[in-house]
Amino acid sequence: MVTAKAPVRPTTKTGSPTSKVNKVTAELAEYPMEELARIRRELVKKGKPVFDFGTGDPKIPTWDAIRSACIEAIPQISQYPSVKGIETLKAAQQGYLERRFGLRVGSGDAFDLLPTSGSKEAIFHIALCLIGRAGGKKHIIYPDPGYPVYLSSTKFAGGIPFPVKLSAGNGFLLEPWDLPPYIQRDAAAIWINYPHNPTGATASRDYFERLVEWCHKTDTVLLSDDCYVDIYDSAIDLKPMDESKPDERPFCPLQLTSDRVLTFMSLSKRSGMTGYRAGFIAGDPEILQPVLRARANFGVGQPDFVQQAAVVAWNDDEHVRERRKIFTHRIALAAPTFQELGLLETVPNATFYLWMKIPSVFGTGDVRFCLGLAEHGVICSPSSWLSESIKGYARFALVPDDAATLEALQVIKDYINS
Repeated sequence: MVTAKAPVRPTTKTGSPTSKVNKVTAELAEYPMEELARIRRELVKKGKPVFDFGTGDPKIPTWDAIRSACIEAIPQISQYPSVKGIETLKAAQQGYLERRFGLRVGSGDAFDLLPTSGSKEAIFHIALCLIGRAGGKKHIIYPDPGYPVYLSSTKFAGGIPFPVKLSAGNGFLLEPWDLPPYIQRDAAAIWINYPHNPTGATASRDYFERLVEWCHKTDTVLLSDDCYVDIYDSAIDLKPMDESKPDERPFCPLQLTSDRVLTFMSLSKRSGMTGYRAGFIAGDPEILQPVLRARANFGVGQPDFVQQAAVVAWNDDEHVRERRKIFTHRIALAAPTFQELGLLETVPNATFYLWMKIPSVFGTGDVRFCLGLAEHGVICSPSSWLSESIKGYARFALVPDDAATLEALQVIKDYINS
């Protein structure tokens, strides 16, 4: 039987291992994706076929032009990279923002750009720069369920985490104007993530307008995790662009203003560069200029050969359209089965995740459901590992290919029906 390892919680007596690290490090639970990797290794050791829907790492070959650019840029002599990034990379990122969101340097609100080694390190490190701002604001608001790094980064930076439980009732929108007054007053920053991991929910321009207005009213920095902003229903690409109609693609708050707004972009999902670690932060120059000075201390300079690969990726949109077709196809392939089983109510039109309520026979035992399914070779993520208070759901990341997905769907049907 495959079982989950319980997080080790050693005592804090003087001389024990716990006393040699700080309280946050000692009490930090194992990162959820690492636990999924461990379960997968156990299944492989037992010779069982594995269908891994646990980690959001799509198994689609990276575009050859990106790989070639990286290989050709590997130098004979390696030297330290600059955290500022190379000029051609900044130009490529600016070009992307203009094509995708209509953001032009020198028009409207000014914004700045910083290259990052993927979005995860940038999301983690920004808390170090914001907690304690504006006279001591220490709370960081973030969605639950959501990316686990929102919580861990807040703790490591000495801040106070404030998760907000999302629900299907309002479309999984985080509405900070309904929070207690002391939280609204003391929030250093608020994280949002639309399209949302793990539910696939999206947010309208009207929502973003109200959110930005709230941030300005309360002096809260808006942190927009836009890792999935280019992963949406590929049918939208087939429609002719009509400026008289609202854009159906996911929205970015920088389209409204850069004042107290930062967006965190990534090539991981957009271009299949998860292992390259390539992204950027764009937004308020009054925030990013001092953050740049801070990042020089973090050791997060992106290797020049990765930057050259990123230049090719940000400059091209066609390979992204091809990836969207694949993700849209995978949702269309898998969603009907989950709907037939009564697990999925709404089919998302963004991301490549399916957020499903587990069968009623399991009650709220999402971990039990997922571990039982893992024994049959199908790995998915229980909501208890992706949230702080939500039970009874599971996330399936549609990363396997068609053949593996169809085989896994049969395994899932047999498991549930038995």
